[in-house]
This record gives sequence, structure tokens and C-alpha cells, in this order.
Amino acid sequence: MKQKKVIRKGSSDFKTIIEDNGYFVDKTMLIKEFFDNGNYTMLMPRPKRFGKTLNLSMIEHFFDIQKQDSAKLFTEFEIANEKDFCKEHQNKYPIINVSLKKVKETNWDNCQKKFKILISELYQKHDYLLNSEELKKYEKQIFESIILRTADQTEYENSLLKLANYLTEVSEL
Repeated sequence: MKQKKVIRKGSSDFKTIIEDNGYFVDKTMLIKEFFDNGNYTMLMPRPKRFGKTLNLSMIEHFFDIQKQDSAKLFTEFEIANEKDFCKEHQNKYPIINVSLKKVKETNWDNCQKKFKILISELYQKHDYLLNSEELKKYEKQIFESIILRTADQTEYENSLLKLANYLTEVSEL
């Protein structure tokens, strides 16, 4: 007997909603649209509480090479019918997903501190790069300083671009 679906309020994590048998309006073809778009940037303006973070979480779970177990989450959705696309792209890429939902501060200094924590946590998710022989010693030092939150302002300003470059360098091998 199929378990009754429930409304899961307050969660923006695709995996949690699917595994907890929550309702999910099938928007999985957005994944293919996102990939096929061809633009460097995709703007998706939506009102508050309209699923922007959930959509990004869905896209992350589909593409992220570190989330191999996520493939099973998509079996009941329309994207699963795109067999060639799934075979070629599902869980094949390093992903950077940044949400600013938790950065709600009333002054710039606190906002900057929260942002540094967010970037540090993002680098921690990819700390396996520190074991790569493709990164130079000084790159690893910068990487560690961001994880430890001891990097200078300039390093933080360039941190997302640098992380994307590190991921590209290592994944191209």
C-alpha cells in the first residue's frame, strides 16, 4: 500500500522532501532546461516562498558528483524519462550551491562575518581538493585559510571564483 503524501512546510531540501514522502510538484524538467539554456547566467525571479531554493537544491542533487545516492530520488519524476540526458549528466559535476537565506543581519560587519562562515562551510564541502596534486602549495594554503576563516578580505572576495577554478582544474583530469 502506498504511503499517503504529506505537506512538508519549511524545508527547501529536495532530498528531505522526497525521502519524507512530501508533496513535490514535478519541476524536474527545469534541470534539462537549465542545462540546455547555454547562458552563463540564468535569472529566475520569483516571489518569496515560491521554491527558488528548492529548485536549486533539486538541480544540485541531480548534477552533484558527490551525491551519487541522489539518483534514486528522481526515478518517479519526468526527468527520468530523459534517459540519455540522465546517463550523460546525472551526478557528473562538482557543484557550488550558495544560499544567502541565513545571512539576515542588521549591519555590514555581521553580514560579512556570516558570509565568511558560509564560504568556509562551502570550502569544507570540497576539502577533498586539498589532497589533489593539481593544486599548488600556495593554492592549498589559501584554501585552508578560508576554511579556518583566517583569509584576508581579498581572498574572500575572490573565493567563489577560485573555488570554481579549483574544481574545474581537478575535475578536468
